[in-house]
Amino acid sequence: MIRKEHDKGIIEYILKNNNGTTVKLINVGCSITEILVPDKDGKYSNVVLRYKTLEEYFRNEHFLGSVIAPVAGRLENAELTIDDEVYSFNPNEGQNLLHSGELNPYNKIWDSSIEDDKIVFQYKMDDEYPGSPLFKVICSLSEDNELKLEYEVSAESESAVAPTNHTYFNLGSEDTRNHLVRSNTESYLKMNEELISESAEKCEGLFDLKNGRLFSDVFAADDEQIEIANGGFDHYFIFEKDDKSVNITDKKSGRTMKVTTTFPGMVLYTGNNLDESVVLKDRKAQKYAGFCVETQCLPAALKLLPDQEISIDKKNTYKKKQYSVLVQIDRKNRVCSNFEQTLFFLINY
Repeated sequence: MIRKEHDKGIIEYILKNNNGTTVKLINVGCSITEILVPDKDGKYSNVVLRYKTLEEYFRNEHFLGSVIAPVAGRLENAELTIDDEVYSFNPNEGQNLLHSGELNPYNKIWDSSIEDDKIVFQYKMDDEYPGSPLFKVICSLSEDNELKLEYEVSAESESAVAPTNHTYFNLGSEDTRNHLVRSNTESYLKMNEELISESAEKCEGLFDLKNGRLFSDVFAADDEQIEIANGGFDHYFIFEKDDKSVNITDKKSGRTMKVTTTFPGMVLYTGNNLDESVVLKDRKAQKYAGFCVETQCLPAALKLLPDQEISIDKKNTYKKKQYSVLVQIDRKNRVCSNFEQTLFFLINY
């Protein structure tokens, strides 16, 4: 493990095992900046989007690689009910609140330390958010190529948390049009024009991912839901109880990413709002340059999904494994290795 100090208080951690898997994280937003894995020809490249400079993470308008807290997703009317009390926050997307707005530490310095073979990131919220929760993210990389990001959240009083990770993946070298997504999701949440979930619908047609769906078909679809989301997916998919996973493949590079999770669903976001103004390192900034698999509970949809639990109190610590991502490389049907994350990226390559 390598710890590097940069200007402006940025600390970079580099995890590398004997198999060549390399993962880089920084203390700004507890952000993943690089995951280096080979393609089918053995060429290593970064499969996540990152900014050209680390200082850009202090702005991070697109949340690249960061942990979203205390609550990911959109809150209608910027309100959240905790222990029967309604709390109002400053809206940042029309009258609604996206990714906790100014409360979100996605672009702030987190405390960080090395404990044994793990990196521990911590961020304590003040009393502007109910319960003043303490977020703890524990990161490690094993010789089995298992990268784990584990959440622990404690609070001083009644609170509500729904964190996620907002890393953008791109398994190839171009945009993601030729990526194929496959998942046994049973339903998704239909959205209104403000991107607020309004009903649970069966996964049919374009939203049926069971047999695989090319992103290019989604981007070209004449579908009201796709148009609402600016030309792609930005929808919450609900997993089957016995198969909480999703596979995404880029045939050209030979990489396949498998995500498994203990969360009930995921927001599959296809980078519909990315554009050339984003200053990326080693990639062309453009719409659909990357996709996010945001496994999480969805506070905005609690009225539709009453079985989802986001409440914590002083007596109970919130512990979650967000997701595990597995990337396999098709190299003459040989799997070389894998890694996993508990906020949870697992990559086999």
